[in-house]
Amino acid sequence: MRGALHYVIEFLVILLGITVSVTIEKNSARKYKREVKDQGLTRILANIEQDSLDFVYNIGVHTKAKESCQWMIAHRDQMPEQHPDTIGKKCSLCIMGQTILVDNQEEYRTLQNSGLFEFIENDALARAMQNKYAEHTFLKTAEAFMLDASTKTYPTFYQCLESHPDIPFDGNIALRRWNGVPFGAPFFERLVDVSIHHGMLVRLMSTRLEKDAKLGLLIRTEIGAE
Repeated sequence: MRGALHYVIEFLVILLGITVSVTIEKNSARKYKREVKDQGLTRILANIEQDSLDFVYNIGVHTKAKESCQWMIAHRDQMPEQHPDTIGKKCSLCIMGQTILVDNQEEYRTLQNSGLFEFIENDALARAMQNKYAEHTFLKTAEAFMLDASTKTYPTFYQCLESHPDIPFDGNIALRRWNGVPFGAPFFERLVDVSIHHGMLVRLMSTRLEKDAKLGLLIRTEIGAE
């Protein structure tokens, strides 16, 4: 009887040891995954901060471009009375004020595909990140529509505007000079569409910029940086 009891106790001690060992190992694995998750979120936070800087710049480009389009449309019947350089500047900013959203989704996709998403404790944070990169796809599509609308004006743009030796730049946009060739009614109708696209991108990017600020706060809270 004593021998049997001895073996039972020995078995229980071994079982307890294995259980404790497995528990420690699982906890260590979970702790490691949380650390990896936090490292990924830290890198995503850095990407969001860079995106925000890009959005501020891009909003400035499209705001100026929209205002230039509106100036061209408002003065469509008074072109001969305007200075050729002013017309060239406004038209160049309107047509050539383009942006390309270059977003780094590598860290987000890594979290998503590695199963580390489940270690994000705040559901609002997970949803906010998913929403961000879904909106990025839409923004890229909107920029493509913007470029397409502008490209359709190129034949008239290059027919009516000319560069000159001391050509100035506004950022990366070369400001040309009007050569006096009439733009024509179809050109101004296209400018209406281009202006609308610029305005839409300003609104979309401004909204995304606000959301990114909130997303950054959620990430800092998640990783304990707040």
